[in-house]
Amino acid sequence: MSLEETKIRLLAASKIANGLLAQINDSYLQEIRAEEKVLTDALSEMHNSGEVDLVETIGSVNKNSSGYDFFTILHAFESVLPSLDASVENVLHCLVHLTQQAGRDLAIGGIYGAFEDFCRVDAHRPGDSVRFILAQSELDAYAPFLSSSILAYDSDSVTEAIQTTGSLLVNENETVRSQAYFTLGRLSISEPQVCAIWGLLSRNCISERDSACCASLLRATLQFGAAFPSYWSEIEEHLISFVEGAAPEVLYAISDIVAFQRIALPESVLHLLVKQLANVSPEHKGIIDNIDHLLVKLVEKGTLPLAVELLESILTVGVELPLLDYFSRELLSKHRELLNHIITKWFLSGESSLCHGVLNLLHDVTGKDIELKAEMALLDNEVKQVFVSHKAVGWLFTRPIAAASFILSIYKTASPATCKTLEQALYSPLLLSYPGELKRFFQSGIDECIQEHLCKRLLEKLQDYHSDIEKVSGLKELMAPSENISAYWKESNKDMQVAYEEASKASIFRQIATTQSLLYGNSSIYYVHQGNGDRVRQEMQMHSFSHSTEMPRLNVLDPESLDYLLRAYRYEELKK
Repeated sequence: MSLEETKIRLLAASKIANGLLAQINDSYLQEIRAEEKVLTDALSEMHNSGEVDLVETIGSVNKNSSGYDFFTILHAFESVLPSLDASVENVLHCLVHLTQQAGRDLAIGGIYGAFEDFCRVDAHRPGDSVRFILAQSELDAYAPFLSSSILAYDSDSVTEAIQTTGSLLVNENETVRSQAYFTLGRLSISEPQVCAIWGLLSRNCISERDSACCASLLRATLQFGAAFPSYWSEIEEHLISFVEGAAPEVLYAISDIVAFQRIALPESVLHLLVKQLANVSPEHKGIIDNIDHLLVKLVEKGTLPLAVELLESILTVGVELPLLDYFSRELLSKHRELLNHIITKWFLSGESSLCHGVLNLLHDVTGKDIELKAEMALLDNEVKQVFVSHKAVGWLFTRPIAAASFILSIYKTASPATCKTLEQALYSPLLLSYPGELKRFFQSGIDECIQEHLCKRLLEKLQDYHSDIEKVSGLKELMAPSENISAYWKESNKDMQVAYEEASKASIFRQIATTQSLLYGNSSIYYVHQGNGDRVRQEMQMHSFSHSTEMPRLNVLDPESLDYLLRAYRYEELKK
């Protein structure tokens, strides 16, 4: 469609209430795949000629209107705004209305860049905009456009931009000061102005107390350091006291910067900032999400000691590994050597929070169970080898393959006395509790000639154990009366039915399907309603499905002794 044809359609639509907005919406969508883009020029010419007042029209949009899509109108206005001949006051009223309509939606972000381009067209607009914003009674609504206004000053007016920004730093309004800090970090300055900018930043690092302003000041300071690396030593000196005991807003800014923003931070500054994240609270989900990505980033960069230190520090203050799902997946799938190092180190520490972290890390592993290897460089004596083996049994008892593989990796180089202790741990409680799963695991070891003699001895012991049980299984003295057995199973079935009904209440199947009780037969009949009103009878055969898991046998045969042993293994301390 040509420019003139587009203008004719827009002008005709403007005669109808909300018609212009609906036509802008349709034309914008049509142009997405069109080679010729004329909507922006058409709207600009029509507004500047006085045929329509686009700013007033856009200033009346309603996000909930059904006649057009709010964000489509927003994107169309962003593209045309810089070319409009309009007063700063009217444009700001319009933009504030748009931001209020958008709420917290990030799609509104493009409007600030469009307003900066609008102000840049006329040398008077930046100053007029700042003065108009500061004169508003609803300052918090208009203040977010201060940075766009100041950044629009041309290169010949940098000094005026710095002075304007400096005057905002003493404003009582926190949003105004936050915008001023944001601006300081993004002004395009030359060497003569560098000292002035650093003076403003460094002085306010000492005096600023508002948390949101401190977060904005931190971002500006790091942006300044990235632009002028010679100042990093002075910046680090100020940061030591500035970030100490930082508020959640500042911690979020730190986590966002080090995880996602491409600022080339010196190693010392990076370490300083990362260490502050140890003060995160488990309640601060946003910060934890950023730390989750930061841990992956540090591991990929090879900064393993810093990653492990950060991970341990946040686990110690109560953050649980399931919250770090991205890092956990990457660790399990791509960084097996680091995984073995972490597990060995945490078991060796004996710290309950860290050992429990190992259990959380492996808890949701599905499919083939993961096999672990101890990092023998950390286990330089027999006491440590036995200690971490006990921890593996205690904390990974419900993951028998992981626990057994970890112990087997230690068995390879252990002394004869230690080997005897490890063999006993593999046999009881692990193999006796999981004779099915571990029997297959040890048999695979025999087939693959991995610790073949040990695996054979363990399986022979298990066979002897089962033979002894068979010998006494028929003794009447060891059998419970039939009445007691019947009562037990009756009560057990009742408990299972109650548990099933309680679990079914939260099942997604209750929301997407209708429950039917079949009194007889093995099929279900239902009717499909067709478009012509007819009903077609359908019959669906029932199919069985099942899921099984091996329950630890010692938990049935001798639960008290098993519980005591596992607790002892979990909480024993390393002998010095």
